Amino acid sequence: MKHFYSEIDNITLTFGDVHENAAGLEYIPLYFEKPIENGFAFCEMNLPVLNPYKSFGFSEMDINELVKYARNNAPLIWEIAREKM
Repeated sequence: MKHFYSEIDNITLTFGDVHENAAGLEYIPLYFEKPIENGFAFCEMNLPVLNPYKSFGFSEMDINELVKYARNNAPLIWEIAREKM
């Protein structure tokens, strides 16, 4: 991912640029990760949908918290991604 956003509780959020899908709708890929004993836990999702499509090492409760965090920070993430265009 291209843009570092935050690190909270040893979980790092990075995100990519604004992209456009086949339907012409904009989205931003998000990537959460944290170190674990045998590597890294990760979770990938896109704004604005916030439906995790790939994850490893995070519990269902953790993923729900990551979605909540992404939703709460979405306006700022969009703003930063658009500045980089």
